[in-house]
Formats: sequence, C-alpha cells, structure tokens
Amino acid sequence: MRKFAKNNLIKEIILICAVIMSGFLITPNVQAMSNFIDGAHDVKVEHLDDMTTNNPAQNKAFAESLKNDGRNYSNWDAAGKPSRPDWTVAKGIVPGIQIKGIIGDAHFVMRIPDKWNGRLVVGAPGGTGSELSADQRLSDYILTKFDENGNSYAYAYTDKSARGEIIPTTQGQIKEAWRGRTAFLHPEDGIATWNKRMHELTVAAKDALKKLKGVGPKYTYINGQSNGGYVTRYALENDGGLYDGGIDWMGVLWTPEVNNISIKIDQYRDINIIRDPKATAEEKAAARAHYGLPEQSDFLIDKTIRGGKGLLDDSLRMKYDPEWKYRDWSEYGQHPEDYANYNWHNRPQKVKNNIKPFALTGNIKKPMITLHGTWDVQINPNYNSVYYSKMIAEKGKAAIHRLYLIDHAHHTDAIVGDPKVDKNHLMQPILPYSHQAFDMLVDWVEKGIEPPMNQTIPVPQDKQKAIDIKTGNEIDMY
Repeated sequence: MRKFAKNNLIKEIILICAVIMSGFLITPNVQAMSNFIDGAHDVKVEHLDDMTTNNPAQNKAFAESLKNDGRNYSNWDAAGKPSRPDWTVAKGIVPGIQIKGIIGDAHFVMRIPDKWNGRLVVGAPGGTGSELSADQRLSDYILTKFDENGNSYAYAYTDKSARGEIIPTTQGQIKEAWRGRTAFLHPEDGIATWNKRMHELTVAAKDALKKLKGVGPKYTYINGQSNGGYVTRYALENDGGLYDGGIDWMGVLWTPEVNNISIKIDQYRDINIIRDPKATAEEKAAARAHYGLPEQSDFLIDKTIRGGKGLLDDSLRMKYDPEWKYRDWSEYGQHPEDYANYNWHNRPQKVKNNIKPFALTGNIKKPMITLHGTWDVQINPNYNSVYYSKMIAEKGKAAIHRLYLIDHAHHTDAIVGDPKVDKNHLMQPILPYSHQAFDMLVDWVEKGIEPPMNQTIPVPQDKQKAIDIKTGNEIDMY
C-alpha cells in the first residue's frame, strides 16, 4: 500500500512539473493554444507556496485588478482612511497550482490546492470585474475552508468577457476608466456570451482537475455577484447537469418584459418624480411605491448613482435597442435627456425579442440561495430578486430556492461605514451572509439539511457583528 501511494505521489509530481513547464513554454507566445486547458490560450501555470491574498504577489495582482472597478471591503477611521478588515483576511496558507489564461475572449484563473477536498467552486463577477476581483471575498474564503485533513476547495473564476477594450475615442483620447463602455461594441459580444464563457470555464476546470488529481470534482458550486448572479441563475436553469447548487448574490433579472434596462429607467423616472418640487403629493407617493425602496436609503442615490443618472446604461441600451437613439461609446453616460420619453415596456416586440436568447425563466434545476440588500439603489431588489423568486415559485421550484434580503445593505459593501457616504454607519455588508449562505448550500446539497425559509435579515446592534441566519443571534462576521 505504501509503495502504491508513493508511486502515485511520484506520478502526480511528474505531471505537475510537466504542466508547469508547458505553461512556461506557452506564456511568451501570444495566442499560443494550450496543450493542457482545452480551448484556452496564453496559459500560465505555476505552483505557489500560498494561493491566497496573504501572498504579497497575489494581493498585488488582486489590488491591480480593482483599478477602475471600484473599491474593496474596508474599515474606516474618522479621517476616512480605509484599511482591510481583519475578518476578510485568509485564515491559512494554501499551496497549490494556479492557472491563468484566456478562453475565447474571457480571462480566467484556476486554483487547485495541493490538498484538495474533491469539490470545485466556480463563478463570475458583476459589471466589468476581472477574473481576480473576487480573490478576497470568495477565493480566500473557500481555499481556506479546511476539512479535518486540511483539504479545501478548488476554485475557478472568469471575467465572462465583459471587461471591454481600451481603445481611442473618436477624438483620439485614451481613457482606461472607460474600458467597460466598449464591452458590447463587437457584434459577437453580449450577455449570451457571458453564459457561454461560464460553461466553458466550468468544463475546463473539471477537466484540469481530472488531469491533475486523477478524478473530477464530486460536487461543483457556482457563485456570482450582480450580473455574475444573473450568470449563476442562467447556469442553474440551463446547465444544471454541470452544477450541484449556487449562490446568487444580488443577481440581475433579464427577461424580455422586465430587465436591467427597463428596471433602471423606471427607477430613474421614479427618482425624478420623488425629487420634483412641482410634483403633487399623490404623484410622489405613487412614484415612491413603484420605486419600492425606503426613504431612509435615499442618501445613496446621490452618493452612488449620481442622483439617478448612473442608472442610465447606454452600453446595454445601445446593444439591445440601438434604434432608439444612436450614441458613440465615448458619449455614454452623458445624455440623460435621451431617456426623458423612453419606455422599454412600449418598445416594439422585436426589440424585446433581443433578450430572448439569454432570458431567465425561473426554472432552476438545482438548489440556489439568493442574497440581496434592501438598500440596493443600483440593482433594485424588488424587481431583480423578489420578482425572480416569484418566477421560480411559478415554475414549481420554490422548494429548492431561498431568498434572504439583507436589511440596510447596498450593492457595494465597500461603502459601509465610509464617513463620506455612510457617516452614521446605518449600513451593513452582505459578504458575511454570502459566507453563511455558501456553508448552508453545501449542507443542503451534501447532507440534505434545508436552510431557513425566505426572510429579511435585520441589522445587528453591534456593527462589528452579523446576524446568524439560522438562529437570529449576533455572531462574528467570519
């Protein structure tokens, strides 16, 4: 038995060395196709002593990935200086194989620990987030979820080909911060592509595990945020055979009738009426009821979505309803007047049909837990998650779905406690509940332990704590 185990260890070491060498050989050749990751190119494979962001090189790459894509989780002092909260720091060292590359036009990262628990977690970010954007909130967490033998999860994440391209404007300007505006310019780019890239990454990650470990994952989970949450929903509706369950974190709704275009423009109209001094009390009340978010959250409208103008996503409207008004990508976000009379619900059916190829139906095939903040002024929870929960119920799948609304939580945890935004510290982050939800999902799938029913999670009295979804007690965030 010892000889057999020793021989297997030698074989694995030889295979790892061969993979690393193949990565070294491939990396310098732009567009070189990989011999190890099917369908991938520009692949780099390396063994790291620590794959978490405790590794300075990993943390540096992660920090660079956030450029122009928002801020990370922070504690804030009175002067507004941020620092990384202790509860987000990885709780261990995880050596293993890291693989980076490109499938199609989507960048990806895979992390396979030396001591693997036989499970895989895959995912995608929201917006124009990079493949490294979830390194602290997700990768660090699942890589350090050690079992009694010190084994942990494998991890794979894709930017879903949504980052866009840094190109000159018609005036010859180069603006890196505008790269997200170009994400849908190419005819082959679009939301349907996101789902394709997620499928491809999952298949590739499972295959890589078979090659490195001799066996594929016993369980595979998908975890996505915002439009990555949409990708999670779509995957569990259409690719259920690839996954065993998923976490949908503030997912976006896409159907021909109700979607991220219609919802945001309706919100923009509601906000304008609520703030219009000439509007009657009845008009304001009707707009507030349709808007659906409490008055207490209105400070976030100016702080996070430019008074509502930040809801007007020209890149999406130009992709799926270009006939309404043409705008060059360099003009995006500068002409709110284009939407003064725009109403998706009254647009021709042929426009709405543009959403059909990637529309959600609610017919999920595997267990899923949805999380959404009640103060999310960017992706309205009532229309994106509560509405989707009803769609799931209409398909007879409510038994395999849970919706947890996190009171006083926004779309971006990074502003919680920020004295420039949340000076009275009224908000709470969603991340601790995402961690709880993942643990509950695993117990649900692997042990048959059902999580609590749908509910709204209150704000803890101690702002350094979170609420235990199972018991209602205040607990440490991690």
